[in-house]
Amino acid sequence: MHVFVHFGTGLLRLPWTHVGRLRVNLGRQVLLPFRRMSSARAETFRRKMLQKHKTILLIDDEAPQRAFMRRVLQDAGYNVLEGADHDDALAVHRQYRGRIDVLVTDISLPGRNGYVLARALLDAEPGLNVIFISGLAGAEICRYYGMATTDVHFLEKPFNAADLLRRVRQVLESGGPFLTRTAT
Repeated sequence: MHVFVHFGTGLLRLPWTHVGRLRVNLGRQVLLPFRRMSSARAETFRRKMLQKHKTILLIDDEAPQRAFMRRVLQDAGYNVLEGADHDDALAVHRQYRGRIDVLVTDISLPGRNGYVLARALLDAEPGLNVIFISGLAGAEICRYYGMATTDVHFLEKPFNAADLLRRVRQVLESGGPFLTRTAT
């Protein structure tokens, strides 16, 4: 029987020699504590490991709301980049060298709105997933701005941590950006 231990970017396969302990030969004997994980806990661990490699660009002009969302997403294992408006978002996007998986943006931003921001970022990164958030008139605000979006891509304020995490997971699993056609 073997045990797989996660180290950095890969897995190390080690022989399992003792119940409750691992014996590893690194030039001398090292014993590491080992405990079996329940299947529910293993699934949570698996999800967090997958989330560690997902980056979210978070844009909201309300600092307390943005801090709440950042904390929730980081605690769930996501890499979070943030800004307060359209210009901040474009600057962060230009400076970031990796791939951004999800844009979470308030629709009503000072200056240019979240829809204009999403369009600009989708031009640069076509596979970008987008979640719009707003406390104004629910998903109707999306139609006002001419957005063709589904309920999956909208989250109405106020929301709790579980709602935010559920929506991010849904959008990541949906496998595509929100814009599929122009709203009429």
